[in-house]
Amino acid sequence: MVINMKKIILLVMILLLVFLFSNKVQDKEIIKIEEEFYHVSLLAVGDNLIHSTIYEAVKSNNNYDFKPIFKEVKPLIRQYDLRFINQETIIGGKELGLSTYPAFNSPYELGDALVDAGFNLISIANNHTLDRGEIAVLNTIRYWDKLPVTYSGALDSSYKSNVKLFNKNGIKFAFVAYTYGTNGIPHPGGKEYLANVYSDQKAKVDIQKIRNIVDVVIVSMHWGEEYQDYPNELQKKQARFLSSLGVDLIIGHHPHVIQPVELINSDSRDTFIIYSLGNFLSDQKGIDRLIGMSVSVDIYKSKLNNRVIIRNHKATLLYRYKNNNEFKIKIFHDLNNEYLSDYIKYFEQKKELIQAFYKDIEVN
Repeated sequence: MVINMKKIILLVMILLLVFLFSNKVQDKEIIKIEEEFYHVSLLAVGDNLIHSTIYEAVKSNNNYDFKPIFKEVKPLIRQYDLRFINQETIIGGKELGLSTYPAFNSPYELGDALVDAGFNLISIANNHTLDRGEIAVLNTIRYWDKLPVTYSGALDSSYKSNVKLFNKNGIKFAFVAYTYGTNGIPHPGGKEYLANVYSDQKAKVDIQKIRNIVDVVIVSMHWGEEYQDYPNELQKKQARFLSSLGVDLIIGHHPHVIQPVELINSDSRDTFIIYSLGNFLSDQKGIDRLIGMSVSVDIYKSKLNNRVIIRNHKATLLYRYKNNNEFKIKIFHDLNNEYLSDYIKYFEQKKELIQAFYKDIEVN
């Protein structure tokens, strides 16, 4: 009886080992398959706000060459597949007359320099979209339509959609840009399509139409309060509403200073939120308005089950440097005290701010 019991125990142990081993093999096979992903890298920067001093600095014989401003940051931008920027000033062209705050208009050469730097995902929805009226909006739409970019935020017809669909590296994307308002400027002739003003209802209709036919939804939000380091309650509320609709990535701008990032976890999908990227290029005053950031992520889609994962969240601080009316966008880790006194102190302050809601984002 004792011998039989020992045999039974031995048999049970053998069966258990076989079971565990077979499961480990199966797990390894699943992991191996799961490692086969479609992959898209994305980088986003903030407000491109062009004041008259910048026009004057790049002007030569009535032409405008902005490309040298972006020279040092261009290699960083071009490392990524998707490269986002908020084009804050309308690109209506020189024929309308260039203008600065409070009603901006920029030359086409500015857009040429952005494309040369690598930007291919453009928001044109912001509080300055209607600064120079309908003609400027139509000019900028005609301009962007000719270039290899995806833009959102303004239309030339009510029959079109601000939700832009595109494929990249085997991943299907939807991109839409909204603004909180237009500085009180009414839509000319009631043509609401000229500037895409946000509402929960509009966002719900837009996103529900496409959520099941794309892999990744990116929403650009021009929102928040200017010069505030932290998002207000409306930003947080809207972020959670967009997350409930299934938005994967929210790219925020307008405060002109850096705000934290956040990750909202849910059962179906996570939502990564950049509350504010700060300024990219401007001639605003004050150190907080001169330090912006780029934020990058890697987007993966499983070839096994189409599951989407966004990881490798990373922020890179940028600095708008000006010397003798020469403007440059510099990467923060290339600075020294000659470019910016106490730059290490500012780096640590901004790092703490960026990570306030989400510690796992890398900051450099």
